[in-house]
Amino acid sequence: MVDLLVDEVLDRRSVALVAATDNIREPDVLRRVDGSSVYTVAGSALYTSQRILDAEQHLLTTAGQRGGASVDPTVVDLALLEMAANGTALDAGQASLVRQMCSSGARVQLAIAPAGAGKTTAMRALSLAWTQDGGHLLGLAPSAAAAAVLAEQTGIRTDTLAKLIWSLQHGDLPDWAAAVGRSTLLIIDEAGMANTLSLNTVVQFAIGRGASVRLVGDDQQLAAIGAGGVLSEIQQSHGALRLTELHRFTNPAEAAASLALREGHPRSIDFYLDHGRVHVGDLATTTEDAFNAWVSDRAAGHDTIMLAPTRHLVAELNRRARAHRLDHSEAAAEVSLADGNRASVGDVIITRSNDRRLRLTATDWVKNGDRWTITRIGRRGDLTVRHNRSHLTVRLPADYVQASTGLGYATTIHAAQGVTADTMHGLSTGQESRQQLYTMLTRCRHANHLYLQVVGDGDPHSIIRPDTISPRTPTETLQQILARDEAPVSASTMLRELSDPAARLFQAVQRYTDGLHVAAEQLLGPQIVQTLDTRANQVVPHLTNEPSWSTLRAHLLNLAAESGEHPLLHLQTAAAGRELHTAGDMAAVLYWRLPELMPTNRGPLPWLPGIPEMLHAHPVWGAYLTKRSQLVADLADQVQDHASQSDGPPAWAAAGRHPTALIGEITVWRAANGINPHDPRPTGGTQLETLPALWKQRLDRDIARATYPPGDSRPDERQAAHTALKRLHDHSQRPHQKTERRPSGPAAPRR
Repeated sequence: MVDLLVDEVLDRRSVALVAATDNIREPDVLRRVDGSSVYTVAGSALYTSQRILDAEQHLLTTAGQRGGASVDPTVVDLALLEMAANGTALDAGQASLVRQMCSSGARVQLAIAPAGAGKTTAMRALSLAWTQDGGHLLGLAPSAAAAAVLAEQTGIRTDTLAKLIWSLQHGDLPDWAAAVGRSTLLIIDEAGMANTLSLNTVVQFAIGRGASVRLVGDDQQLAAIGAGGVLSEIQQSHGALRLTELHRFTNPAEAAASLALREGHPRSIDFYLDHGRVHVGDLATTTEDAFNAWVSDRAAGHDTIMLAPTRHLVAELNRRARAHRLDHSEAAAEVSLADGNRASVGDVIITRSNDRRLRLTATDWVKNGDRWTITRIGRRGDLTVRHNRSHLTVRLPADYVQASTGLGYATTIHAAQGVTADTMHGLSTGQESRQQLYTMLTRCRHANHLYLQVVGDGDPHSIIRPDTISPRTPTETLQQILARDEAPVSASTMLRELSDPAARLFQAVQRYTDGLHVAAEQLLGPQIVQTLDTRANQVVPHLTNEPSWSTLRAHLLNLAAESGEHPLLHLQTAAAGRELHTAGDMAAVLYWRLPELMPTNRGPLPWLPGIPEMLHAHPVWGAYLTKRSQLVADLADQVQDHASQSDGPPAWAAAGRHPTALIGEITVWRAANGINPHDPRPTGGTQLETLPALWKQRLDRDIARATYPPGDSRPDERQAAHTALKRLHDHSQRPHQKTERRPSGPAAPRR
C-alpha cells in the first residue's frame, strides 16, 4: 500500500524537477543493484505540482500587463512636498520608487527593499499620493504582525493574506475586501514570505476586480516554507524597483557592509571582523558572552534583543534571562509556558499564534510574534498581559498560554524578521545560511554582534568529525555561511536551470572522465588494481593516506590502460625524482610528475583526454564512452552558441574588451568546470591537473591580450604580463617536461 501511494503521488500527481535525460545507459558496473545509475543520488529528486507551475506562470504573465490606474504626477509631487514639510523628506531612491509606483500603470509591480532602506516611509508617501488623487489603498501581509506594522506606519486598512483567502473560500468577503475596485491599489508587504499559491490567489482576486498590485519585499531575507522564489522570477523577467540607500544604521560603513553581505560578497565580513562584532568560542562560551552583553545593554538603557538559530538555544537564553531577573526580585505564583519554561509576574513573554477572539481593540487582537509583560496570573493558569509597544492589556486563557506562549527575552532569527532595535546579540553555530546571517546582522541601528561557535562541544560522538579534528578559522566559517545560499527558487526557474546546457555540461564532463577511470580499472583487472593499492605505500610511505591519492590512482590506471605497462612502474618512475617529504600533498606532486594521456583520438574538449585505443575497441566501454564524449561536445557547442548570441557580456567580462569567440571559450570552460557564476575571476581558481592547467594558462593569456592590446597606455604592465605569459606558453609546448610544483591544497577527487 505504501508503494502504491508513493507511486500515485510522485508519478501521477506531481511534476518531477529533473534534468532532461541524456538517453545513455551506463554499463552494469556503473549501475546499482536496483538498476539505477550510480550518477543519480538516491532520494535527491525534487517535486512540485502543476498548480504551483500554473500559479508561477500566472504571476509572471500578470507582472507584464499594463493598463492599471495611475496618479497625476503633480499630485505625487505635492504629496512628496507635504511629507517633507511634515519633517519626513524622502531620499532620491524613495521618491523615484513612489513616482514609478504611482505612474507606471502596471497591474503588478515589484519593489525590492533591503533591510533598513526606509520601505515604510516610501509606502506612507505612496499612500498619501494615491488617496489624494481619489484612489483607495489596501494593505496585506503574510503575517498579522507585519500587517500591523504596515497599518501603523501608513495609516491604511491592513489584514493578512490568509484572512482574505479564507473569506474568498467561504464566500464571506469583509467590507474592506468587497470595496476593491478599479481605483484600488493593493500593497502586499513582505511579499517574499508569502507562499506562491496564496500570492497568486490574492493577485487574481485583485486583478479580476480591476485593481493594481504592488509587491514589496526583499528576496534575500528569510522566506516561508511555501514561498517559491517567484519574486526573483518576476525580477528577472520584468525588472524591479529598488531602494539602495539605507537609513537604519547609525554607521554608514555598517550599512554598506550589510548590502555587500546581502549579495554574498566575501569581503562583506571584513567590517564585522575589524569592528569587533564577531566573538568566538565553544557554544557554552558564546551563549554566556551573548547573554552577558545583552544584560549590559539593558542596564545601559538600550533596546536590545537576543537571537539564535534554533528554538533550543532560544529557550536556553530565555532561561538565563529569567534567572537573572529573579536574582533581583522575588517570584510568587508561576505558570508553565508552551516552550517548557515557567513565568511569573514581570516576565516578558511572546505569543506564537493569531487569535482574533482575544481582542485588544475593535481592530487589534493577539498576534503571532507580539511581546507582552505579565501583570497578573489567574488561579486557573490564565494570564493578564500588557503589550510591550501599545501598552494595551488582554487576558490570555490558560489553554492558549499552555499551547502558544514562550518567554520573550530571546527569539529565533525567523521570528525576528521585521524587528528593529538598538543592539543585537546573536548566536551562530556556523551552519546557518547567508539569508539567516543577513537577517540577523541587520536588525539593529547601533551594533549587531555575532557570537560564533568555532570549536566542538566536547561530545564524544562528534569528536571524530572533520570540523572537530581540523576546525576552520572564524573567517573561513563566515565565508562558508556566505556561500550557503538558500534563497528560494521557483519551480519554473529550477526546471529551466536543470535543462540549461551550461548546467548539464558540468555533469556530462564528470561522467565522461569518471567513466574513463572506471573503464581502465575494469580493463586492467582486479589483480593489477589490488597490487597497486597494496604496494603503493612501499614505493612512497603513507601515500594512500594523502588527500589526492584517489586522483593519482585514477591517473595511474589510465596510463597503464593506454601504455600496457603496470601502474606501479609509472609510480616508481615518478617517485624516483626529487624528494617528497617536504610536500604538503605527495600524491598531488606525483600526479604532476606523471605524463599526460596521449590517445590517438582527441577529447571532446581541448583539455579533456580522449578515449585510449584499448578502451575504444572494447565492445561495451567503447560505445558508452563514445556517446559520453559526443554528449560533452554537443553541450559545449550549445553553450558557446548561447554565449555568442547573448545581448551583453557576462559579469566576469564587464571590465575587459573580449572578442565574442573568447567569451564563448571561457563560458564553456566555466560551465565544464562548474565555476561559481558569481566568481569574478574569468577562469576561476587553480587547476592542478596538467592539461586543464595548460588550457587555463592559454585562456588567461588570451584574456590579458584582449585587456591590454598593443598601444595600451600601460606598456610596462603589458610587457611584464607578456613576459610571464610567454614563459607559460613555452611550458605549455612541453607537456611531458613539467616543472614540479607542490600545490597548497589537494586535487579534486575523481569520484
